[in-house]
Amino acid sequence: MIAKHKFWRSLTRVHKWAGLILGVQIMLWFASGFFMSFFSIDKVHGDHMAEKQIAPLHIENIVSVKTALSQYPNMNDDQTNTALRKIILRSALGHPIWEVEGASGLVRVDAKTGLLWQGVSEAQIRTAAKTYYKGVQSPHTVLKLDTAPKDYNSIVPVWQITYDDRAKTHLYISPQTGELLKVRTRLWRVFDFMWMLHIMDYKNRDNINLWWLKLLSFCALLFSLTGIGLVIHRIFMRPKRKKPTQTAPKT
Repeated sequence: MIAKHKFWRSLTRVHKWAGLILGVQIMLWFASGFFMSFFSIDKVHGDHMAEKQIAPLHIENIVSVKTALSQYPNMNDDQTNTALRKIILRSALGHPIWEVEGASGLVRVDAKTGLLWQGVSEAQIRTAAKTYYKGVQSPHTVLKLDTAPKDYNSIVPVWQITYDDRAKTHLYISPQTGELLKVRTRLWRVFDFMWMLHIMDYKNRDNINLWWLKLLSFCALLFSLTGIGLVIHRIFMRPKRKKPTQTAPKT
C-alpha cells in the first residue's frame, strides 16, 4: 500500500514538473496553430496580390543546340560531355534562351544570338511586375539584391519590388528569366513567425527535426499520459473514505 502511494505521489510530481516546463510552449503551440488555421494557404502565399504570367515563347530563327553547347565550359572534355544533365529551351519574358546544366553548373545561352545570356533588364523587370501585380499601386522600391531577405531566403541575386499597399506586398523576380519567384505579404510574414513558434526553429524556420522540439514533444506526451493516469486513479482507483459512524445520543 505504501509503495502504491509513493508511485502515485511520484507520478503527480512528474506531471507537475512537466506542466511547469511545457506550459509556455504548449500555449505557443495552441496559439500559433489557432492563428494558422484561420487562413487558406493560397491567401498566405499572396495569390490574391500577384499571379504568375507565362509569356509566349517565340522560337523563330533560334540557334541550334550544338551552338548553345559550344558556350558550355570544357565542352570538348569527354567527362564534361557525358556529365550533361539537362538541355531545355525556355522563355525569358518571351525571349528564347537555352539552359544547359551539367557538371560545371547551369549556363544560359541567348537562343537568338548564340552568346551567353546577360539576363533581363531593369526596365523589363518593371514591366513584368506590372503584369504580375493585381493591385493598383505603383512600385515603392525596385532593388536588385545580392543578399536574401528573411521573407525570401532563396537563390540570389534577385529583384525585389515592394508596394506600399495594405498587404505590404513584396514581389521577388528572377534577374535571369523575369519569372515571378515568390510573393510575400504582411500576412505571410506573420504566418511565418507563427510557424517559427510552432516548430521551434528560430533560425531558418524550416526544420521540424530539431532535438529540442523532439524533447518537448516527448515531455508533452509524458504530461498527457501522466495526467490521464492521475485522472483514472482519482476517479476509479482511489479508496473511498469511510463515513464516520454515528453513535446513539446518550439519554
